[in-house]
This record gives sequence, C-alpha cells and structure tokens, in this order.
Amino acid sequence: MTTSKRIFNQTNLNLVLITAVAALTVKTQWLPADSTTVRELNVQRINVMEPTGHPRLVIANTSHAPKAIKEGKEFFDPGARPGLIFYNDEGTENGGLIFRGALKNGKVEHGLHLSFDRYNQDQSVALQHIEQDNMLISGLNIVDRPAYPIDEYMALMLAAEKGDVAATAKIKELEQQQPDIHGHRRAFYGTLNQKAMLQLNDPQGKKRIEMAVDTDGKPQLVFYAEDGSELLRLPEAVPAP
Repeated sequence: MTTSKRIFNQTNLNLVLITAVAALTVKTQWLPADSTTVRELNVQRINVMEPTGHPRLVIANTSHAPKAIKEGKEFFDPGARPGLIFYNDEGTENGGLIFRGALKNGKVEHGLHLSFDRYNQDQSVALQHIEQDNMLISGLNIVDRPAYPIDEYMALMLAAEKGDVAATAKIKELEQQQPDIHGHRRAFYGTLNQKAMLQLNDPQGKKRIEMAVDTDGKPQLVFYAEDGSELLRLPEAVPAP
C-alpha cells in the first residue's frame, strides 16, 4: 500500500471516530446527570411540580385523583376524576382531561371530558363525549363564567349546606347581583342523541339560534325569541294538503 493511500485511510478512520465521539457526546448532553431512563413505569399518581412547590400537572388514577386546588391549597373535593389535571402559574387548577367508563347494572356510564377554565373559575371550553341514562352527547361547549372566584363561592355553598344562614343569604345576594354566577352556556356544536346541531345562546343562556340536521336527515334553522317561542323556522312547515 502506498504512503498516500495509508494516509487517506487513516484520515477516514479518524473522521469516523471523531463523528462517533461527537454523536455520543451530544446524546449524553441531552440527558441531565441526575435523570433516569426506564423502559416501563407503573404508578398510581405523578405530580409535576414547579421549583416553587406549586403543582403544574397531576396524572392520577381514581383513588389518587387530586382535589380542586387554588394557589396550591385544596378548597373543594369534586369527587373521583381519573386523568390529567392542569394548573396555572400560581398553582391553581385551570383545566384537565378526565375519563371514565363502565357498564353498571346493564347501563352504560361512559364519559371523556377535556376542559379549559377561566382564571380562578370553572370550565369555559369543554370537549366531551358522554353516554349515560339513554343520552348520547359528543361535542364542544362554550360557557360564560363570572369573574367571582370559584373557591369563595364554593366555600359559601358548603357553608350553606351545613345550615349557615349568613352564607345562604350571601348566595342569594350574589345570584341577584350577578345572574351569571353559575355560568351560562353560550354555544354548543356537536351531536345530541344522533341529532347534529349548532346552538347559540344569549348571555342569559337562553337558546336563540339552532341549526340542525335531525335523525331523519332533514335540515332546519330556527330562531327563538327571549321567551323561548319560535320567531322563524327554515324551511317553513308545509301545510298538509
């Protein structure tokens, strides 16, 4: 082998070794020194926390589902809700993905629910699929929520349930001052018992427009007055001959 060929082959070998070392170094740098990689992990709950100690994401099964949290503190127990719960920069719950489903006593109880909350309030956007009590719903809900903090309102509700007269009076006062204290659904797009529809409501939650295709395949567009009576229906009903 000539000297030039030996030099060329040695140069190629050096390039391969350098490339391999560089690739290994880059791959090593992707993982922090204190990280751990496992092939499979079985857990009942995972808490993703900020350095401040506030939760950012909780993934949990039914028995370990988190309670409602504001600024890192529990204020209400909404019941078992397995899935993923999201938290904002202050450690306050602001949405999540929950899912359950089973056949109980011959009846289907099935639901998946992805929601996003208003700040310090309940869900304002919800994508859901529900099968329960002969009801089948798949769709998107848009809900107007008040600015009143939900934890303060829930505290009043819990106190009222225990017979607190002052709390009961405060709730009635809030309902008079803020008619939207419970929130009002403004829009729904989806299917209800196989009827496809787009429904638009006024700020009080009353249905004002509904565009739908019923189970018989016939389209309709209906406008409603504030009292719920029909203003206009398209196509108009054809009188019987």
